[in-house]
Amino acid sequence: MATIIDGKKHIPFMRGMLIHYLIQRGYTRGEAVDVANSTRQNLGQNRVIRKKDIVRLVRSAIAARVGEHRPRDPGDLVFWEPVPTSVVVESLDGVRPLARDALARSVQVTGLEPEAAYEIACAIERHLIDQRRSRIRQAELAEFVAAFLQEQYGKACADRYQLWHRWRQLDLSLVVLIGGATGVGKTTLAIRLANLLGIPRVVATDDVREIMRLTLPSKLMPAIHRSSYLAGESLQDAADHKDPVIDGFWEQARIVAVGIQAIISRCIEENSSVIVDGVHLLPELLDLETDRERVCFVPLTLTLPERRVFEKRFAARAKSAPQRPQRRYLSHLDNIVHIQEFVVTRNQRRGVSLLDTTSDGDLTSRAVVLIGDRLAQHPALATAPPKAPKQRRRA
Repeated sequence: MATIIDGKKHIPFMRGMLIHYLIQRGYTRGEAVDVANSTRQNLGQNRVIRKKDIVRLVRSAIAARVGEHRPRDPGDLVFWEPVPTSVVVESLDGVRPLARDALARSVQVTGLEPEAAYEIACAIERHLIDQRRSRIRQAELAEFVAAFLQEQYGKACADRYQLWHRWRQLDLSLVVLIGGATGVGKTTLAIRLANLLGIPRVVATDDVREIMRLTLPSKLMPAIHRSSYLAGESLQDAADHKDPVIDGFWEQARIVAVGIQAIISRCIEENSSVIVDGVHLLPELLDLETDRERVCFVPLTLTLPERRVFEKRFAARAKSAPQRPQRRYLSHLDNIVHIQEFVVTRNQRRGVSLLDTTSDGDLTSRAVVLIGDRLAQHPALATAPPKAPKQRRRA
């Protein structure tokens, strides 16, 4: 039996070790056995063989037996060394296993769709294992991911990844405001973005209105005691208003904005981030200029292009939430569409980004690109990155 000389180590050549190594890398058992048999035959009567020579023999056997249709890169071919089955990441918070799902989410902030992000996470984990990296520092992993993204998807994608990585090291609050008419999908997007970006707070303006309803009687504040598309009915002398639907909605949004502003101010004071969603989010009713050095505001407005799409959304929502029957919204669809037109027009004038929820591409991915673009313009991130990362404070 031949002996492999690897530095100070002497390892007997065992055909089974080479077969197992190749199968782990995607070769069929038949291909692995052929390569191992060919390698043993080419060893001949050699009693000892050095590392570089055995690697050359195995590589030649792969080229001869498997040819150009081999399933994947065979790695470094040091088959006698144990290959780690997992990778451990070292960070300021301690040590944890590298999880593909978590790594995929960190990649998805670049705007890549979930399937592509997961494939990248799998490829990175596989590469680290092939390189026998059982441990890696968090900062080194981030650099490796950025280099991988730049090679596969270009510099812009890598820059977006590094942007979010730098944001997590800063004491900078992020406030995302997701507006739009009833039924466009605001809450669904808010929850997905919160999970993706690691933002612990999600607030709905309807919840704010509900709290205000419990403290303010209908005689004092009648506008907040009705749905947004019915607020016009609470107006005194509604018939005298040129557009009671919009006037009532505006009055309700103006009142709810007081509660929203309080939530935003509290988050900034606590140095935490928040996602707020709701039909009442009109940036002109909020103070988005104060404390700009401590917070980045990102207002978005979701839209639906056609009435029939609203009808499908309400039907689907009624199935998952029977307490929100379809007929309630369809009977007032004219008001809902009218409010959407008003909200879109007002927000467009203030430069708010619009997102058509029926357009091609994953909505969450498109939203996170817009958020990243706004974040990149903040002075705290427009400057050079800090040399030594500091741990982000958590509320």
